[in-house]
Amino acid sequence: MNSSQFNKILVVKHGSLGDISFSLYAMASIKQFFSSATIDLLTEEKYVNFLSNSNYFNSILNDNRKGIIYSLKVILKISQNKYDLIIDLQNSKRTNNYWSFLKFISEVKVNGSRSNCDIQYVIPPQGTESPQQGLYNQLKLLGVNEINQNVDWLSRDITSINEDKIILMIPGVSKSGKDKQWSPDKFAILASTLEKKGYNICVIGQKSDKEIIEMINNACKKVIDLTDKSPPEIIYSIAKKSNFVISNDTGPGHIAALSNSPILFLAKDNVISKSNLSEYKNAYMILTDTMDSISVKQVLDFLQDSKLTNK
Repeated sequence: MNSSQFNKILVVKHGSLGDISFSLYAMASIKQFFSSATIDLLTEEKYVNFLSNSNYFNSILNDNRKGIIYSLKVILKISQNKYDLIIDLQNSKRTNNYWSFLKFISEVKVNGSRSNCDIQYVIPPQGTESPQQGLYNQLKLLGVNEINQNVDWLSRDITSINEDKIILMIPGVSKSGKDKQWSPDKFAILASTLEKKGYNICVIGQKSDKEIIEMINNACKKVIDLTDKSPPEIIYSIAKKSNFVISNDTGPGHIAALSNSPILFLAKDNVISKSNLSEYKNAYMILTDTMDSISVKQVLDFLQDSKLTNK
């Protein structure tokens, strides 16, 4: 296949912030390869403003993944737009059902890894490849062999934060990911200890993380507190400015990892986590069966042994 074969393309991506972050290089690569095509995106409304800033897409269609009537309207809209190619970066049961219905009313070709895709990438067993590598292999079937890793569109002016020696901490997790969270008490002790070593602690999170971040605030003399002020662009920009990042295995951590600053993930020792984290050359990992088993001393020793901090 060549870059001029398709004139109107729809890229599909839903999911968590982590899922979105895994797909950003793939999106950039699609835009670079199909440079003369019209490229639209189907995603959830909550990501529209964020992904509009990428300039990868001519327009963005909303799909908030509701009931069957809503989904049928989405499928009809896709059909009416007369795409030549759909690139399914979501590869879910839901999107596979979309393509099953779409076959009755459209001749569009679908690239993905599910059974109803025309240009199908057969994925290996879970954990064999990272989510990013799976998408790259899927895109190779379209002739996209060069991966564009430039996401500098995420950069924002953060000159108002004039401190140096910053350590960015991401202590929160999603509601469904509580088993992946390192103890807030331990985050607070770690923050206080690192502050005494001369570092400036910056924390990011949502309103739901307020209590966790308050513990860090109380343990430290001064914290750069960006609670509810840290959309993905700010996370990326602060991470880029930081000496290093410490994070649970969570979406904001994966956005921070794109900055290429050193990042230490505290994560579960399982196939999914190992796969999700394996793509980052700038990542360090402490993996465990249970998050409670990671001690503050273990983290401090790891940071020193890895030369991320001084004695």
